[in-house]
Amino acid sequence: MNDISVPDFKKNLGQRIKQLRLGLGLTQQQLASRMGYKDKQVVNRYEMDGANPTAYSLMQIAESLEVSLDELIDFSKLDS
Repeated sequence: MNDISVPDFKKNLGQRIKQLRLGLGLTQQQLASRMGYKDKQVVNRYEMDGANPTAYSLMQIAESLEVSLDELIDFSKLDS
């Protein structure tokens, strides 16, 4: 496994969520709704603030973005 710090992991995860969300043409609100939340704050925290999602939340995010967990955390697909 790659050596990655917690702050870098959270930053990369936020970027990856945003990348996949935009690839599907979804707003933060639409993704939050797919995840079962009423407002976009949870998605905004993941994308912008580097919130640390639980394992269950990671599954929700991946399912809502129509990708596997492996695909969700494949940071090699981020723009350099």
